Amino acid sequence: MRSSYRYAFALISGLCTILPSSGGVAQTQLPGIYVQGATLEAPRPSSGKGAPGSTAAAEDTKEGGGSDAEGVPLEQVGSAVTVVTGAQLRAQQIRHAADALRSLPGVAVGRTGSSGGFTQVRIRGAEANHTLVLVDGIDVGDTAGGEFDFASLLTEDIDRIEVIRGPQSGLYGSKAIGGVINIITRSGKGPLTATARTEAGSLGIWDVAARVSGGSDGAWFYASAQQRGSQFFNVAEAGSEDDPWRNTSLSLKGGVAIADGLTLDFVLRNARLFANTDAQKAPLGGGLQVPVDSPDTSDTNLFIGGVNLKWETFGGALTQVLRANHNTTDLKTQGIFGPSENLSQRDRLGYLATYRFATQGAAKHTISSLIENETERFTPGPATPGDFGPDGLERERSQLGLVGEYRGEFFNRLFLTGTVRRDDNDTFQDFTTWRTAASLSLPELQMRPHASVGTGVALPGMFEQFGSVLGHFKGNPGLKPEESLGWDAGVEFTLVRNLAFLDVTYFHANLTNEIIGFGNTIDNLPGASERSGVELAVRAKLTPQLLLGMSYTYLDASQPDGEVEVRRPRHAGRADLTYLLAGGRGSLNLAAIYNGTTQDDAFNEVFARSRVTLDEYWLINLAASYKLQKGVELFAKVENALDAQYEEVFGYNTPGATAFAGLRFTLGGPDGIDGTGTK
Repeated sequence: MRSSYRYAFALISGLCTILPSSGGVAQTQLPGIYVQGATLEAPRPSSGKGAPGSTAAAEDTKEGGGSDAEGVPLEQVGSAVTVVTGAQLRAQQIRHAADALRSLPGVAVGRTGSSGGFTQVRIRGAEANHTLVLVDGIDVGDTAGGEFDFASLLTEDIDRIEVIRGPQSGLYGSKAIGGVINIITRSGKGPLTATARTEAGSLGIWDVAARVSGGSDGAWFYASAQQRGSQFFNVAEAGSEDDPWRNTSLSLKGGVAIADGLTLDFVLRNARLFANTDAQKAPLGGGLQVPVDSPDTSDTNLFIGGVNLKWETFGGALTQVLRANHNTTDLKTQGIFGPSENLSQRDRLGYLATYRFATQGAAKHTISSLIENETERFTPGPATPGDFGPDGLERERSQLGLVGEYRGEFFNRLFLTGTVRRDDNDTFQDFTTWRTAASLSLPELQMRPHASVGTGVALPGMFEQFGSVLGHFKGNPGLKPEESLGWDAGVEFTLVRNLAFLDVTYFHANLTNEIIGFGNTIDNLPGASERSGVELAVRAKLTPQLLLGMSYTYLDASQPDGEVEVRRPRHAGRADLTYLLAGGRGSLNLAAIYNGTTQDDAFNEVFARSRVTLDEYWLINLAASYKLQKGVELFAKVENALDAQYEEVFGYNTPGATAFAGLRFTLGGPDGIDGTGTK
């Protein structure tokens, strides 16, 4: 733990030498950030005033299909939250959502090989299936493992990503133990705008994307299509076989104002990821299993759809939302054991009501209630005879959730939140989860203390219960849900008013009934696993053109027997520096990402487990863009510029220095050429 303090002290000391002085020429303040996913409250358009403690690496350019900035100001949220804006994604030329999350406070990313490889995101030492991932309010995790493969998520239509850390089952029910990643896509409102982008690069990288959007508060739409792939990369560290992949993403989003205060909106999204993979095999003569050249493939087809009917009455005091959504994840693999398919489906129907009112004494109150029914289905296949063969039978389970939340604002400086949820399960015992959070604004002291505490629950994945791998693995129908109690406390310091902020947060959580594999099956561990650590985050506008973001995480995560949890670095951090040039016409970005040493599991030829240590590494990324003329933008990026050799998962190859470049064309809107082609 002492080493974490030394890292933190070095970071804070370094900041003192680079942060701007409060005197001199006034600078534009950091833009306001609003958060949707940290409360139950039905989202409403923001007042536009912005949250003093919020930031972005670069201000949103509103390039077609911009944000409605719905949600609660960040300063009113007691939970620890990090927001990645669409402007940051564009400045850093990020194409995969997982790359935007690397080494953010409390976040660890692990990928098997290339960008098409299976990608897990862990928060605060919890497992990947303890991270709830929402896209436009829809749970995109599968029912098989209970988690989401981030390799499927491209960034073309993402407006912002919210990372809400700490147990959130009081809001969301199962899976939200480590936290929630809430992804909001572009709304479509604004002038009619069409954009096309194409790029190419090393490793046979290619990418084509197009989108069109437009509308007003009366009616709006957004449609996008993107396909990205790579041809020349070998997942195995040895061998000569290429393992190409391609990712195709289609989305359609829109809405209409039916009457005054009554709106209907919908979202449809399909993402298909096909990737060549390599089988695990031990070398001749013995040793640990590693990927070797083989004709294995993985084909993931994800479809989500949702519709929301929102009704606002009494001048916005009462908001009611009737919502329904669906998720189908179909994973097909071809390997040494033959073809396999796991079909996951989830349907959710809910009704949410939020009432807002004020009382004497400068107090404002918000009461929200939610009732929702969820049905999950899972089918392993194809049917194969034998104890370790899929039976091809569909399993189904459902639950009814009842949630209540109170939010209070007192004297515009104390913000309190309390949430209680009750889930009635048909296959497990019923459980009650809760969450409380507080944020206190002390502008006189230039600080904002914040804290939260809550419980979390994660139902076993249905593959863990009923799945099988021919000849090697059989699920355990008797698994118990995993449970957690976690808390955090921190302070956000205003280093320079509205220009620079430092947040320091300590967190601790336990986990009981942890699910882990034992030989040919899987079981709950006795005892409690512990996770604790420190998170630091810096947001600063050094000059009107120069923006800085920094983060550092110290993590101590162990199993009940004291063994360190795998793929969770003890030390991780990143720094992002963005320079806006020519009045915002172009940008330069430098990102330095550090991942400390990690432990990982490895297996020999008879599947006996042992531990290996993966070395620490640095990734240096450079990105640039420039608008050659109105509606024409040139961009380029170099990833892993220092050609670091590293592993994120034992035995899997990772790309060395790579680069890509391309052009973006925009027609219509404030940044595009008009319909006649003139500037």
